[in-house]
Amino acid sequence: MTAPGSAGARGIALVVAGFDGSDEAAEAVRWAASLARLTGGALRVVWAWKLRDVWDTAVADQETGTPHLAEMEAVARRRLTEVVEALVGEEVPDVDLHLTQGPDAAGILLRAAHDADVLVVGSRGRGRARAALLGSVSARCVREATCPVLVIPHRLAPVPAPVSVPGSGSTSS
Repeated sequence: MTAPGSAGARGIALVVAGFDGSDEAAEAVRWAASLARLTGGALRVVWAWKLRDVWDTAVADQETGTPHLAEMEAVARRRLTEVVEALVGEEVPDVDLHLTQGPDAAGILLRAAHDADVLVVGSRGRGRARAALLGSVSARCVREATCPVLVIPHRLAPVPAPVSVPGSGSTSS
């Protein structure tokens, strides 16, 4: 891995994407996968999951009783694996899944991105009032990350396909 912030645009070794189950986060994972593919970098997808995210599935998987934390972690890992496979497919061969259970999504994401060359997050477009009351993971990442942060805006169009630039031997988006 390269030191955070030391890679140029073509030398991106690690792209980290935040995931929370939302459409905006799914779009961020798609963009991160595209960036990792274009630069030859690895992809790490981070999910700061909460018990409520997996409770229904974990309970349904149980024969009797309440699921243990380890069983809920297994449900979370299975869900993230399925989502990332659907979003990324074979586009990026080197994908690391990072799951941590806890309420501080921004803190978990920032810690997981400590060695990243770029961090990609989605923005839900909640508006100023709701973001001020609830906090904004993307805003905190922009303020505190040790690498560049790409924020995918609410309702953004799908990832554009690379375009060949005549005479340059390269592609751009």
